[in-house]
Amino acid sequence: MEVNGDIEVWKHKAEQYLADSGVPYTIIRLEGLQDEEGGVRELIVGKDDELLQTNTKSIPRGDVAKVCVQALQYEEAKFKAFDLASKPKGVETPTKDFRALFSQITAWF
Repeated sequence: MEVNGDIEVWKHKAEQYLADSGVPYTIIRLEGLQDEEGGVRELIVGKDDELLQTNTKSIPRGDVAKVCVQALQYEEAKFKAFDLASKPKGVETPTKDFRALFSQITAWF
């Protein structure tokens, strides 16, 4: 019995159910969470697990919370699903323009 595979199947089914419901949604997929300060890193978005192929697979919890709150404020985040991670601290400029971040997302589901 492959438990992780079963979990992924059910997560996908739940996301599809939400997308098909017609209710406005934003699906944020995460790979790993860090117990570190938020707001000091550049955030990156991807789709279809493409971020899993990079070295940037995790994100501080504070940044996840900020993205969730910001997603409620911008139309650009509605009806979209995306992977979210952050670059290492000090590598790039911290993300401040969330409209621009959400505008990069092309996947409706």
